[in-house]
Amino acid sequence: MNRTLITASRRLLLRSVVRQSSVSRHVITRSLTQTAVRPIFKGIFRSSSAQDTDNKRQVILDQDHLFHILSKSPIAEMRDRAAIINKYGTCPVCDNQEAPKQKPTYDCPECGYPTHCCEDHYHQGKEAHKEICSVLREINEDDHDLRSGRPMREFEFPSAQGFDETVNMANWDMFFYTRSFPSMDSDRSMRHVSKLLTYPISIAAVLHESSPYKYGDQITAEGMRSIAALRTILYPKNRLVNDAQAQVRTETINIYLLGARAEATLPSHIWLQLAYLFPSTPFHIHFIGPDALAPNQEPHMKSVNERLFFTFDNAMYHDYHEKIEKFDPYTDFFFLFSPGIGHHSAREGWKPSIQKALETKCAMFITGYDEADMMNDVTAVEQDYQGEFDWVLKPTVNEYRSLKRDVNLMDLRQTIFANYGIWGIRGKRYDVTHNPEENE
Repeated sequence: MNRTLITASRRLLLRSVVRQSSVSRHVITRSLTQTAVRPIFKGIFRSSSAQDTDNKRQVILDQDHLFHILSKSPIAEMRDRAAIINKYGTCPVCDNQEAPKQKPTYDCPECGYPTHCCEDHYHQGKEAHKEICSVLREINEDDHDLRSGRPMREFEFPSAQGFDETVNMANWDMFFYTRSFPSMDSDRSMRHVSKLLTYPISIAAVLHESSPYKYGDQITAEGMRSIAALRTILYPKNRLVNDAQAQVRTETINIYLLGARAEATLPSHIWLQLAYLFPSTPFHIHFIGPDALAPNQEPHMKSVNERLFFTFDNAMYHDYHEKIEKFDPYTDFFFLFSPGIGHHSAREGWKPSIQKALETKCAMFITGYDEADMMNDVTAVEQDYQGEFDWVLKPTVNEYRSLKRDVNLMDLRQTIFANYGIWGIRGKRYDVTHNPEENE
């Protein structure tokens, strides 16, 4: 699967969810443009001023009439999506023939997407298309719902939790319920919210004391050492003694997001959901990678509040690494969201960054967008760094994967769940030692 094209499609879909969430929270989002995909989409999407005008006079779609043929949709952005597929997509019947390839311009009446180059090829490939048709229809209706103009109650996220509140991190359902999210009365609402929260909550699920990943099952002995070290900071012993002591702050946890892309574009209030789960701890999230910044933006730091800080830097991690004075397994760890370490076009480029991260002896967690993608990365790491790492978290399905499918607009046969799988490693052979300063 073409990772660049999947990334382009995934970021386009994420933009819609972010926009609706930000409207609900009155938050201005950063641009979602990624340098790697700008040439493909240049000139297709309207200016921000035109989109702002549309936001003020959104078309209202009835919940019983969300399905539309994309090319005839009342929503301009959905018509634009059809135009992208018309121009850059793949007819699956042509793709299996030696004859010249034609672009998909014939609209499937069941899913609403332009799936084939003509009606004849549509009927030839209809049986194979059935495998994905219902999935595409679900995506069609979900994306029209995001633009329907209805109040998006599911995006009214809870604020800070009390120190004495217990959150169950077993799965999305338990998390939403025990964290007092608005009632998710439909699978569609679950898909919308999980699409945004998969990034911060995938991180939180590894760190949290009620993590769904258990020692002896997914977490190894070495992994338990790494996670326990982080939890000594996240859960100070005196956190529940009284209200005065509840205000005590721990040391700052540094999260290094290597190869940051979509996650670097999320509004601040999405990342606050991570900080809320650990009320004693400040977090500094480092978004590192060539796509961590919009074009023409300079590296910078941003303070959200007294417990959440961002750094954005478009350097490769092995260069950014030299800016950090020291690393501590108790306060620092790495997260890579679907990095494509094992992809043939990216493998060599990742090597110096992975090597530097392993040298820190801090835990590193990695996601993949499906089973094959995850295991491709695992195989590459096992081959390239044999004997240099210990397992922290064995490859497993991520309980906090996105429930909303993303589709590759260049080949509609390819769909993924963002952060489908998760695994973790750490540089080999280190002793856990730490001398924390006494909290005031």
